[in-house]
Amino acid sequence: MTPFEALVAITAIIAVFGISGYITVMIIKLIRDWLVGRKTPQINESHFRRLEEYEQRLDQVVKRVQNLETIIVDADIGNPELREPQPDTLNDFETAQTRSNRPLKNKLRT
Repeated sequence: MTPFEALVAITAIIAVFGISGYITVMIIKLIRDWLVGRKTPQINESHFRRLEEYEQRLDQVVKRVQNLETIIVDADIGNPELREPQPDTLNDFETAQTRSNRPLKNKLRT
């Protein structure tokens, strides 16, 4: 065996071990990243944006409900004709007619 052939053999052995070691390390890193990625949920900007939109929509709905409640209370207090008379019986025809004159409360009840 000549010195050149020995040098080629040693270089080939080092190259094979180097490449196989590099591939092994990269596979271990991929497995580690996969395991870590499964444990932590991925949160991106779209989740935060949707959460902010939901909170804004919730605030708007709460304001609308409060506004409607205020309108109903003001209508009942300010206008005595809108007040509901105490019915004598549940099937009283006059009570049904007076309830039909109260569109705001009827819309909210249905």
